[in-house]
Formats: sequence, C-alpha cells, structure tokens
Amino acid sequence: MREVRRKGTKPLYIQIKEILEKDIRKGLFRPGERLPTEMELCETFGVSRTTIRQALNELAKEGLLYRHQGSGSYVTYQSSMKKKELYVVVPEEIWIPPLRKAVRNYHNGHPGERLRVKVLVMGGPEFHAEIVNAVGKGEAPDIALIDWIRLTEFADMRYIEPLDELDAKWVENFKADLLPIFVENSLYQGHFWGVQIDTTLAILWYRKDILHKEGVPPPKTWDELVLAAKHFQRKSLRRRYGLGPFPLAFPGGSEAEEITTYILSAFIWSAGGELIRGGKIILDEGAKEALKFFYDLVHTYHLAPLDVVSYGWKTVPTLFAKGKVIFAFGGTYEKSLIQEITGWNGPVFRERIGFAPIPAGPGGRPATTAGGMVYVIFRQSKYLREALELLKVVSSPPLMLEFCRKTGRKPTRNSVTKALDPEKDWFIYETSKFFELAQVRPIIPQYVRVSEQLRLMLASILLEKESISDAVNKAQLIIDALLS
Repeated sequence: MREVRRKGTKPLYIQIKEILEKDIRKGLFRPGERLPTEMELCETFGVSRTTIRQALNELAKEGLLYRHQGSGSYVTYQSSMKKKELYVVVPEEIWIPPLRKAVRNYHNGHPGERLRVKVLVMGGPEFHAEIVNAVGKGEAPDIALIDWIRLTEFADMRYIEPLDELDAKWVENFKADLLPIFVENSLYQGHFWGVQIDTTLAILWYRKDILHKEGVPPPKTWDELVLAAKHFQRKSLRRRYGLGPFPLAFPGGSEAEEITTYILSAFIWSAGGELIRGGKIILDEGAKEALKFFYDLVHTYHLAPLDVVSYGWKTVPTLFAKGKVIFAFGGTYEKSLIQEITGWNGPVFRERIGFAPIPAGPGGRPATTAGGMVYVIFRQSKYLREALELLKVVSSPPLMLEFCRKTGRKPTRNSVTKALDPEKDWFIYETSKFFELAQVRPIIPQYVRVSEQLRLMLASILLEKESISDAVNKAQLIIDALLS
C-alpha cells in the first residue's frame, strides 16, 4: 500500500493525483500506456473508488490522461500533452552554450517532443538564499548547477531528486565511467544525487616566462616559494616587469566565499593535516602550520598585502592576469578568465604561464583540492524524466569534451579523459597529472557553515584579532557544535 496522509489539510484525492502525476513525469507510465484499474489503485492506496475517480479526473483535466469508458485510463501521447519548459539555473554564462546544444541533441533523439529551456544565470552569495526561498514557495527550478560541496546539504533538505530512482540503469553506467573520487562522494543515504560535468583543482599560478628570465625555478615547497617571491620584492625588478608592491596574491577572507576554503584546504593537506577524521572535522597541527604560513606571508615576509582578507573571487586571478603579481593561489577554472583579461591565445598563454600543485609544507607533500559543479534535479520539477534526459545529453562524452576544451576544466568521465590530446588539450592533460595528489573537502550536509567558520578563522588571524591557537580553538568549538 502506498502511503497517503489521512490527517492534514490536503484531500486524499489530491495526494493520489500528485503521486500518480509524479510517476508519469518520471516515465514509470509511458505515453499510451494504461494505468492500473480503479480497483487496483483502491488496493494500492487503501481508499475508496470515489477518491480514485476524483484523482483520475483531475489528471484528465490537466491533459495527462485520457479515459475510455470500460477500458481504463491511459497516459496521453506527447503531441497532446502540455508544452514542456525546463527552468535551469547556472552560476556563469559559460554553461549556457552546452545546454543549448544539449537541447538540440535532445530533440534529435526524441522525435515528436519539443522541449524549451529557460536559463537564468545566478551566482554569488544570493544563490543559496534564492533557491531556499523558491523551494519554500513551491517555485524551485527544474535543474540547477550547484557547487559540488552543497550536494549533500540539498539532498539532506530533500530539495533534490535521487537520480537512481529516475533511471537506475543509466546511473550505474554513468558511475562506472566517473572518476572514483566523485562516485564515492556523490553517494549519500544510499542514493546518487547529481551529474558532474567538470572538475577543477587548486593550483599555484606563476609567470613562467619571467621566472625563466631571472633563473628562478618554479617552487616545489613553501620555503622555495618564499625565496622566489622575495626575489621579486626588489624595486628594480618591480619596475622592470611592471609589478605591483607585492609579488603574491591569495584569497584570505569571506569575500572570496568558498574559494578561500578551497585554497586553505590544499595548504592544510600539503602540511600533512587531515581536516576530517572519522567523520569529524579536525583542525590539527597541519591546519595550524597552514594558518601560520598565511600569516607569515602577510606579516613576516610582507609578500602579500593585508587586503587579501577583502579580496573577492575574481581579485586574485585579475591581479595575476594584469601582471601585478608573479605568484597566485587559485584554481584551474581561472584559465579562461586569465586569458580573457590578457587577450592571450593558447600558444602565448602556454609560453608565459606556469602552474603547479600547492607546494609541499614542512613534513608534507604537494597537494591540491578537487572540486567542481554538479547538476541536480529538484523534486518540485514537473518534468523529472525530461530533466534527466537533458542531463544525460549534456553529460555525454562529446559535449563534455567540447565544454572542457573550451574552459580548461578537467572532464569527470574516464572515457573523456582518455580522449584528451597531449598537445591540443595540453592544459587539461598537464593539470590532470595533479589529480593523484587531490583530496576533497568534507562532504557533509553542514559543510557550508563549517567552511564559513574556516574563512572567519583565517581572516581573524590575518587581521591579528586572535592568535592562531585561540582562533583555531574557537573555530573547533563552533564546528563541533554545528556538527552535533
């Protein structure tokens, strides 16, 4: 028996109508297929025949069913169903072209169907609040592209639909081709929740051409980074290369949002820290070493300004692209922005720009943070089946390879990674080598609030409001409370 609530304000026939409608949208009942008989539905839901007839009449009014006297209720064919429009939210315009192409490919693979996609670009701090507000009003988008670290939060809040319940076979095939690190961390409560197109890595950007002219090797450790950056503190070199007053830039506060934690995490791992142990967030000695290094970059070595605490998410790559700094902590996703600002084509970019994993800290090894964006389907979508079909297309190997080539992001599918050309796709190919050093931030529903505390902790230390020990102890107490 399928459960309906017998206490509450929503009539039983409306509840049953909504359940059957969702089954139809999922494709559990196909166009032209007959639904179970009224008596079978009575047994399924434990209600009277009158209630079932009311529910079926409502579905017929909306054009989802047509009824034949003495024969039963049938799902309408596509040509007679309501016009389908999917509402998709993405954080940047770069995601729109592959969606448009996916719609065209969708139509080629689904003759007789017409699907419209309305895309809204909405990034930044307002995104989460807007989504929560829309869900509360029953106006959630059909699909949204969210930061991967929000996946379990959205699943825990029951905002999104588990994809394996829509098409278990396709999900298994997709998982079999997905990088293992993302399979493991996209599973939650026994379900698979999102379709990830790309992955990015935290890196150290540097001006390869200028380092070569000065005979300075790319740094592989924190100490080497400090020595190399100090070399470019000289006024003569700053004038020669048009540099700003500081040779290094990094995001150091809340204004850069998640990017700050993305970079900080890599430094914690490069110092031998863990960040999460046994399901618990741990700010260990590795975290303290990383925090001290950031403090020293600003206050001891004067290699970066105190302004880093107020840098936004574009500030660091912009300073680097404009030639104001020699070194910058950032992510592989910034390649397209750097090229846009500099105007450099692929060969010029390759000649002038270098990149490496985050250098090794004392007692550690080079490290990087793996991240990326993931498509999710909201439970409130009226077109769950169509939404998943669209995501199948947009995550197909040809479209994934085309998108990653244009943006410099690493594909998440093994089959696409194997198709990379060492020369044509040199940036993705080279940065993919860093993946063996990659770790992921804690995949827990409370992560966003934990991340906020880590950013506040770093900013407090850089602003000298608290000692490293006091700031770490305070953050640990708050995080423990959040997780409890």
